[in-house]
Amino acid sequence: MISDFSIRHAACIIRQGGILAYPTDTIYGLGCDPYNPDAVARINTIKCRPLNKQFILLAAAISQLEALITISPEQQTLIMQTDKATSWVVNASNSAPSWLTDNNHDITIRISNNPLIRKLCYRLGHGIISTSANISGRRPAKNSLQLHRYFHSSVDKIMATNKKLSGKPSSIIRLNDNAIIRE
Repeated sequence: MISDFSIRHAACIIRQGGILAYPTDTIYGLGCDPYNPDAVARINTIKCRPLNKQFILLAAAISQLEALITISPEQQTLIMQTDKATSWVVNASNSAPSWLTDNNHDITIRISNNPLIRKLCYRLGHGIISTSANISGRRPAKNSLQLHRYFHSSVDKIMATNKKLSGKPSSIIRLNDNAIIRE
């Protein structure tokens, strides 16, 4: 279990533009403040990731993403009623930063069931960037040893757990037409 102190420390690091490695609902992820373009660019650099790839925003509640997305109450209900780890491609709001949106002005979000992420997002008051914890082209880290091998000197904080993660990325569904992008 990760302590409340560690979560407060992680929130402080994110607020200061730092990069965090942490367990998600499915795999380890790298995250930062979605409103900080320098932190987002740093994740791309750390991962050797193409700049045109989109991120997922993780949050504990839809309200933490309201400034970035445009969805109907019915769509919000659908997202909140989904039990398994599902990421949703939704319409971005006009105020969403360009580095978070794709060419169609969409943004990908997921409401996390992971207690650590939920506590962290509540502490921050908003969602966080999430991308798989791996160097581009390599397998995502499934355990803390892999996480440390990839990122021990390039991220600001590693939040490891001894809980086994599934290693399977979340499903991705486009909300407007329910098209399955990834199962």
